[in-house]
Amino acid sequence: MILPPFEYVECTSIEEVIDALGDGDSDRDARIVAGGTVVVPMMKHDLLRPDVLVSLERVAGLEGVEQSNGEITIGALARHREVSRSESVREAAPMLAQACGLVASPVIRSMGSLGGNLCYGESASDPSPVLLALNARLHVSGPNGTRTVPIEDFFVGFYETAVGPEEVLTHVEIPRQPRESRWTYRKWTPRAREDKPLIGLAATIRPDGAARLAVGGINPTPVLLGSASVRASDSDLSEREVNDIADAAAAEVDPFEDLQGSEEYRREMVRVWVGRVLRALREVEVDR
Repeated sequence: MILPPFEYVECTSIEEVIDALGDGDSDRDARIVAGGTVVVPMMKHDLLRPDVLVSLERVAGLEGVEQSNGEITIGALARHREVSRSESVREAAPMLAQACGLVASPVIRSMGSLGGNLCYGESASDPSPVLLALNARLHVSGPNGTRTVPIEDFFVGFYETAVGPEEVLTHVEIPRQPRESRWTYRKWTPRAREDKPLIGLAATIRPDGAARLAVGGINPTPVLLGSASVRASDSDLSEREVNDIADAAAAEVDPFEDLQGSEEYRREMVRVWVGRVLRALREVEVDR
């Protein structure tokens, strides 16, 4: 398939990116491109026809992983493969390393960026529910300066995020997972292992009992399961309590329908997989 015509702008700083996105023309559709694993296929299928592609590839400071003050900072341009293999991420946020290692195929993991994955805003994302469970913060720069967006406020609608049309996601901050915490990320792809998950479920239970459960692929956006998380925090995970939490999670979601499954089917998948994940966590040794 042939791409439609567009202008290509290479930037070397965040300021240049913001200027290129704005440019004073409200009728001009400018899109950021990083790895190109989402934007380019959508252009090939005529789902997007941007006037301008603004490349981040040469912008300094958007790559790499840093660890300091008990937190991990990951640049928006960090590739999934890099995140999954980073010793710092594996040590401080192992659930994110696991999830990034499960994204699509080796080729996509080598090309696709964490920031691009998040800004795409798709519900069926591997990193998104994990970052919700880990209580991440996202840093966004725009014409009015830099602001911090809690991960719970980042996904605002179907393929929509809190990033404005003249803004760019620069990096993600993640609190360190306590060593004694129990955690897991599990996904199910009914067609092929490299497909997008019909359901992806991230769960973490801290040593103090505080729990966070988040799900992707069910609602129009990845979501934190608030009531289920509260119930898990107050629970010793007996079989009855696991079933009650799973029921609460199924009641909380607002599933969409597509060719992979109906609303009722997705709701039942939440009930089943929350139960499976909590039973798995019940058996986890906390000295890892």
